[in-house]
Amino acid sequence: MSFDIRQAIPDEISSQLPETPHELPLDRQRIVELVARVRDGEQIDLLSELLAAVDWRAAFSDVDGRPLDLEEISRLHAYYREKFADVGPIFLADLLSTEFMTEQRAQGDIEFSPELMELYRKYPDLWNEIRQFFRRKETVTGLLLLGAKERSQ
Repeated sequence: MSFDIRQAIPDEISSQLPETPHELPLDRQRIVELVARVRDGEQIDLLSELLAAVDWRAAFSDVDGRPLDLEEISRLHAYYREKFADVGPIFLADLLSTEFMTEQRAQGDIEFSPELMELYRKYPDLWNEIRQFFRRKETVTGLLLLGAKERSQ
């Protein structure tokens, strides 16, 4: 059954909803906890975990600015589950890992050198070019891993 957001959420709200997973308001602490669970060996569904990390109440509200109730959050969650159902695991893992690293930096667990920060401030286009290079490299690595045949031992 197809979920029609227009029936569940007023047009004034649906026209302002995030369109891509990168635009969703994520609670990075939940992602830190997710990474810890995966390190402990838990198997996960990336889309479910991405949606579980969304800060639904803080980021979404009704037309009058009131936070959404549980039923509205449920509808929004179902909408995004269907909307992003075809988004691949590499993309989701990349997004979650980027948010994880951002949180590590915010907590002071990872520090950038003054020279690296100067590069960011002085040459933002160069900074973005470097980021894009590594993002594409990680995507290709993941793609190759997905396509690799398992080796018999």
